[in-house]
Amino acid sequence: MALDYFDDLNDITPVNTSGMELDPTGGIASGLSKLAALIEDINRDMTPDAILDRAMSAAIELTGAERGFLVLIGPNGDWRFSVARNMDSDIANAEAVASQTIIRRVIDGRQPILINDVIGGSDLSHQQSIAKMQVRSIMGAPLVSKNKLLGVAYVDTTKLAGVFDQTSLMLFETFVYLAAVALENARLYEAEKESKIRYKELQEYLSVILQSQPHGLIILDKNGCVDYANPQAVTFLGGGLRIGSAISSSTCSIQAVEKLSQAHSEFTQTGEVSRRTLMLEGRTIAYSFFKLARTHDGRERAGLILEDVSMQKQLEQQIVESEKKSTVNQLAGGIAHEINNSLQPVKGRVELLAMRLDREGIELSEPIRKDLNTIAALTERIEKIAMNLRHLTKPTDPAFKVVDMKQLMISVVELLETSTGSLRGFAKNDDSARMNLVLDLDDGLEIFGDPHGLESAFINMIINSVHAMESVPRGTLTLSAHRKGDRVVVSVADSGIGIPKDQLSSIFEPYYSTKGERGTGLGLPIVRNIADIHGAELTLESTVGVGTTITMAFPAYAASGALA
Repeated sequence: MALDYFDDLNDITPVNTSGMELDPTGGIASGLSKLAALIEDINRDMTPDAILDRAMSAAIELTGAERGFLVLIGPNGDWRFSVARNMDSDIANAEAVASQTIIRRVIDGRQPILINDVIGGSDLSHQQSIAKMQVRSIMGAPLVSKNKLLGVAYVDTTKLAGVFDQTSLMLFETFVYLAAVALENARLYEAEKESKIRYKELQEYLSVILQSQPHGLIILDKNGCVDYANPQAVTFLGGGLRIGSAISSSTCSIQAVEKLSQAHSEFTQTGEVSRRTLMLEGRTIAYSFFKLARTHDGRERAGLILEDVSMQKQLEQQIVESEKKSTVNQLAGGIAHEINNSLQPVKGRVELLAMRLDREGIELSEPIRKDLNTIAALTERIEKIAMNLRHLTKPTDPAFKVVDMKQLMISVVELLETSTGSLRGFAKNDDSARMNLVLDLDDGLEIFGDPHGLESAFINMIINSVHAMESVPRGTLTLSAHRKGDRVVVSVADSGIGIPKDQLSSIFEPYYSTKGERGTGLGLPIVRNIADIHGAELTLESTVGVGTTITMAFPAYAASGALA
């Protein structure tokens, strides 16, 4: 603790010098006029630091003091020197040159103190510290505003005794009080500015959060009018969504608006609405409501959250598909086992018949030999199909090699043109025929694939087309293969009855068939799986009464031996 030269002043009493004037030219009137001017000056700047600085200068000017100090009290009651005037050293040394005893007495008593003649009017003249400091007059007054002690103003002088008197003290006390009010107002003004800045920052922060949300958020009043909508909500519901307008003014689908309006009405009446979904431009949107506490205006409001759950629905659908495929595999495994058990004797008998005929030296006519070869090829194909049924989602061990698509398609056509084939009765490239088969196949179309799997896919595609044309009086089946960029595109197009639009989304699902009891629902799922294995893009377009086109676009095989 620094040495305090006034620690022995335990009995300080004001000196009654009421007859003294502040100055010989104006007395109290002059002092009050100067006081008013100084107060106006310190209020020119509403920053606390500027007010403290001006107040200190004004206090010295008003009282005629040589030195001055302003002490501020902190929230915990501790105090510090904030401003100093006419010190020979830095403000950090203020404790060593200002009386802490006077300051403590003012703080404790909240009353002003005047010592007009430290040496002549007190019992301290014998103390060497007084002589060393040469202080003759001291005044201290509390800075009080709204009954709150803000600090202490302290001034002193080394002039002759009587520089400060009761008039000086009155003016000083009044000035300090008004300065305290100005200081408190400045602090409140600063606090208000900081609060406004903080409030604006919080608003901007909240706005950023709401605008960055992947979910749509709408605040509705009880009548269904929009109080707030973030950008994502506007994206979901369309540009017609406006603050103050009804949610029904949205430019999204009428059905979606009706659902949201009805759900809001239910929520307003019951306070509870379960999470629901609706379709918006091909996306699945989940929506739910929540209650909002009443605000200062007393209006009831509800919050509406919109969430794009399309990806979630897709994942759920994938899980369902996975479970469905697992079930199909189990069923297909049993079917394949029974097929194999029945097929192997047929295959063995055909091979044995061929060996016996050859051993007996019996010459077979070309048609008979062709029929035996067809039987052998079909049994081999059935065996392959049975293997694919066992692993419907992924055919077993495909044998990949370079495949000429034109030759493969011609081979499939020849196979289906036999006496028992599906293309029996079709005429090739004959517009006058009831059933016309058009082959539009380019040369040099090679891909890297599994011939058996591809053959199976094209057979299923062609058979489906033939079945679709059975009920039409005249029809055309077009098989085409062309090169488009880095793809070999193979299409099977028919002029059959077509597929209804509401059935297209399910057409590739296992066991889903448009043929009733006649169909197994396995043909197109196998086609899709074979397309997936070959990295081919599979598309199906159909119009009722016009026909259906199913297309597979394969990566082309380049001459260098790599995929194009």
